[in-house]
Amino acid sequence: MKSIVLLFLCILLTPGFISAQDIPILFSVTQEDYEVLENPISVNNGDIWGPDDVYTLYFNFDFQINGHIYTALLVNAGIGLTFSGYNSPKLWIWASEWGGWPFLFDRGTNESESPIDYEIVGDEGSRILKIQWQNAGIRDNEGDDPNDFVDFQMWVYEGTNRLEVHYGPSQTSGLSFGYNDGPGVRFWNIEDDWGICVYGYADMPSWDWVLFDGPYPGCLLDSVPSEDIVYNFYPNPTVSINEISNNEKVKFKVIYKRRLNELKVHLNEFEYGKTYTLSVYNSLGIKQYEVILDNKDTYLHSQQYKKGLYIFILNDQNNITTQKCILN
Repeated sequence: MKSIVLLFLCILLTPGFISAQDIPILFSVTQEDYEVLENPISVNNGDIWGPDDVYTLYFNFDFQINGHIYTALLVNAGIGLTFSGYNSPKLWIWASEWGGWPFLFDRGTNESESPIDYEIVGDEGSRILKIQWQNAGIRDNEGDDPNDFVDFQMWVYEGTNRLEVHYGPSQTSGLSFGYNDGPGVRFWNIEDDWGICVYGYADMPSWDWVLFDGPYPGCLLDSVPSEDIVYNFYPNPTVSINEISNNEKVKFKVIYKRRLNELKVHLNEFEYGKTYTLSVYNSLGIKQYEVILDNKDTYLHSQQYKKGLYIFILNDQNNITTQKCILN
């Protein structure tokens, strides 16, 4: 059974004029057993790919980044992903010092030895697109070490709009990254040219919300993350609430009754025959609970939730409204 252990979650403390509440995407690190895809579909169709090769991948669900919907992405074979659409957000995890030079290449000579595959798993509403690189080589200006390789996956979540990078087995050397100790990691063009810069200790890195208005050095790790390390990029619950709650057609309240150890969900309006689905997410965007509301007032036992921030999303088939509740 997979076990997920939270290793690190930090909130931006840098530019004074930007608070964490204003940042649309946050970053954390967790740990999860790395598993290869069970039913992969080839992206490169067995062809040898180069660092600059690009493949278009359509997925049959909506994925949202900072309020914009994406239904397709580009697999940048040597560096990461680019989402097709508004602003073209990019999650590049194998970049050189200045962010634009891809490190990875196919280790094959006559046929591909570094397959890129994908798989979509899960039920409608909570599907996950998993894209997998196996046995990818690492290039360098000084020459390529034939023994170096990396395995990793990049996951795209329907519903929670999370992105994850799952690091698998790897073997690298000082030759792999030239003047750098590790690759550059950045998720940028999230809000105009703004994005997340990840740097430092690979298994527990720091991060900043920065303006990528030109070549931006410094988003560098000190090595390749260890096997089973997961990088998480997920919507800021506070920002998401402000955006979604503008829809006032469905109104409800979540009331925490500490003395009774329960949560009361109250619908301002209830129409018999209409389906009201309530989903509960934690601050990392992971679904905790889902229930169909069959009355104006519904009571939930709060003992199943740990202390912290929770997001309640109500869907009445026509509209969506979101509320938050802090348990302490």
